[in-house]
Amino acid sequence: MNTDELQLASACARGDITARRAVFSAYCPHLRRFFGNKVPRGAIEDLINDVFVRLYDRCFAAYTGSGRLRSFVLGVAHRRLLEFYRARSRAGIDDERREPLDTRPSPSRISAQRERRRILCAALRSIPTDAQVLLEFYYWDQLSTGEIAEILARPVGTVRTQIGRARELLERTLRSRGFDASEWLDVSTSGSAP
Repeated sequence: MNTDELQLASACARGDITARRAVFSAYCPHLRRFFGNKVPRGAIEDLINDVFVRLYDRCFAAYTGSGRLRSFVLGVAHRRLLEFYRARSRAGIDDERREPLDTRPSPSRISAQRERRRILCAALRSIPTDAQVLLEFYYWDQLSTGEIAEILARPVGTVRTQIGRARELLERTLRSRGFDASEWLDVSTSGSAP
């Protein structure tokens, strides 16, 4: 149990402005990245706001300190994302089949590293959201398979299998775009097997 994180969450639940500002500063970039690849740009800030309102109003009061606070925050964000998709589905909008955002920057203005990131992000946007979420939680947020299993309410073994399948899908997608995925994935996954 992380008592510092528990105290921070408790302070937020009590309405402590300093604690709420600290949580916002620490987790807003994570939420912006989390929603950034999955929803239209115009919806990102509203979803982030919704997550913080939920955290401050009711969720932080339920945080027990078991697990990292970051996992808890991302769990709330994941549930909000699913609600967003359900609402859009009821409205007849199919997010699983949406076209990836065109993020091609001018080749003269970017470095090789930015180009690789662009290709990766476009490939991530083109795979199913569930696979995207798994890979981002595991690699970018560096959550353990146990933490991911808790967020998604799935068995740990299932999460491990799904991460492996999502990684294979991403690799195939990158290769289909002419990108040597094996070299990049070897570098990005070194020391991090699910």
